[in-house]
Amino acid sequence: MAHLEHQNARFLEIASSLAPTLHSTPQPALGVVVPVPSSTAALGWTTHPGEGLEGGRTFTDGEEVVLDFGGHRVGHLTFRLVGVGIDGQMPDSPCRLRFTFGEVLNDVAEEFEPYTGVLSKAWLPEETITVDYLPQEVRVPRRWAFRYVKIHVVAVSVNFRVRFENILAHAVTSCPPNSNPPGLTFASPKWAHLEEKDKTMLQRIDEVSLATLRDCMQEVYEDGPRRDQRVWIGDLRLQALTSYSTFKDTQLAKRCLYLHAGVPFSDGRIAAGMFHLPYPYRSGNFIVDYSILYTCAVLEYVQASGDVEAGRDLYPTALKQFEFALTGLNEENVYVCQEAGGFESIDQERWHFVDWNDSLSRSSSIHSILILSLRALSTLETLLSLPPSSHVLPSSTHSPTSLVDLLVESSRKAFFRPEQGVFVSGDKDQISWASQAWAVLAGVTEGDEAKVALRKAYEEGGVEGVTPYLHHYLVEAFIKAGLDDLAAKHIISYWGSMVDAGAETFFETWVPSDPKLSPYKSFALQSFCHAWSATASLLVRRLGME
Repeated sequence: MAHLEHQNARFLEIASSLAPTLHSTPQPALGVVVPVPSSTAALGWTTHPGEGLEGGRTFTDGEEVVLDFGGHRVGHLTFRLVGVGIDGQMPDSPCRLRFTFGEVLNDVAEEFEPYTGVLSKAWLPEETITVDYLPQEVRVPRRWAFRYVKIHVVAVSVNFRVRFENILAHAVTSCPPNSNPPGLTFASPKWAHLEEKDKTMLQRIDEVSLATLRDCMQEVYEDGPRRDQRVWIGDLRLQALTSYSTFKDTQLAKRCLYLHAGVPFSDGRIAAGMFHLPYPYRSGNFIVDYSILYTCAVLEYVQASGDVEAGRDLYPTALKQFEFALTGLNEENVYVCQEAGGFESIDQERWHFVDWNDSLSRSSSIHSILILSLRALSTLETLLSLPPSSHVLPSSTHSPTSLVDLLVESSRKAFFRPEQGVFVSGDKDQISWASQAWAVLAGVTEGDEAKVALRKAYEEGGVEGVTPYLHHYLVEAFIKAGLDDLAAKHIISYWGSMVDAGAETFFETWVPSDPKLSPYKSFALQSFCHAWSATASLLVRRLGME
């Protein structure tokens, strides 16, 4: 199998030795609810209390119940299923049950058909099982992400009904129990002006962010426990940074970094995503910006852990990513990539992500991410006491530092418009949040110039982000540019709008004006607990709100 041919066995052995302990917590349902359409709810649904399971309530063909477990968890469902005979009869057939697991009410309130998505229907959160003999203790086989569970009785015989007893959710995470960091106190005088409602919202945002990260901490840093359930480099970097600041985990990050380095393509590139089950193997796609941000993730791990040995192990993998990325430079040393396009237009061999916004021009952003990652490479070499690599640019003697200078110069020449005070991208000189944010983070602009660029794109109609991933980097750029008040305002307005919409973990994509937007052409394939969305906890701590 091609995806197994170029494994680094030692790296995979190290990753295996770092497999975390999974902690399981049994949780009873809070009650039974009935989903009700709502014209005021952002996602279109609210609940009314439903008839409970007390008093021996039983079910037959076509009947169903929706359980509310309160809050979000990742785990398994168990219960005892009892057959209740009619007129003295005994259960004389199997019982077939269909379960729908809901991260949000839409999952258990709306039909999945007709399915219009571009990803496999196998990701839809439903499962049918057949129970042959009653009474029986039942464990739904697959692990699910959920708050709500709809149980639909598909079929029993006419001679009996079924009763559900001792229904439990078993919440699973590798995040150690009782490891939550101290809450926000806003003790710094610079936040004395915040209104109480804003402080309350920020505290709630922090709680939801931590819940998001906790539920994505499984045997690896999953991107989302509902769908994909694998490690993607872009998510991994942000998960690790958030955890360093909150749960203080470094070992799960180390495991994931070694897993990625252990299953490269034949030419040394690392895949954008990788699977750890049933054994480690890479996905088939390659994202340029993710591959070079791997260097940032390695540097940040070494800085957080002091693990220089791991840094030396992983450095050659990090360095290798630039050989491919730098072939995207043209003769003017400007990175040029494909213009905007949706999910179905992705080039799996050279994918440039940045955000899921179909209209986004990415060249300027990728150019800046390349600069940021080269800076990280140079810092990593210094931290590891390694000589500067002199072969970063093919057929050149440029070191990372001299190459950074070259690319900063070409970036300003190609993308910066002094008369407008902004960075542009693409043939139509598109102004976007992404171009400004990454230019600031890469050090292509700084000081008042950086503030002007960010404010103009943010306040004057620049192309926005549709994912918390890009919103994170926008806020990070605000903080780097010294726009702390704007950073706090955006956290409250953006992540706060998800809280207002009922989020108990943060979503994969989110546009407040279009809450059902999905890059996969189906809201049912949206991930409602997504790793890259957990970073508000990191950002508020960088703002000194602890």
